[in-house]
Amino acid sequence: MEKRILELALEALEGQRALLSAEIEMIRTQLDSGAKAKPNLQNARAGKRKARSAAQRKAQSERMKAYWAARKKAADEQMRSKPKSGQATPANRKGQTRKKQAEQKKKP
Repeated sequence: MEKRILELALEALEGQRALLSAEIEMIRTQLDSGAKAKPNLQNARAGKRKARSAAQRKAQSERMKAYWAARKKAADEQMRSKPKSGQATPANRKGQTRKKQAEQKKKP
């Protein structure tokens, strides 16, 4: 049992050594050929966007207008379909206030 574990460990280490050897060789060839390392494009292009044509901007604008129109329509439909119960509307709020005032006058 112990021998099998050691054999598996040896195989794993040899696999890692092969990967490291390949990476070392790749770096050596880059150094020998004088090739520059690829610059980190993520840092170099930070904050910059790819330029878009007028047609692309217009198409994006139309898509976004349709998107927001659909969201607004869905929100309006949801508001219409669910009446809020127990909430006073401006029309009956005055009536409630007058009723309370009348009740307070009668109590003294």
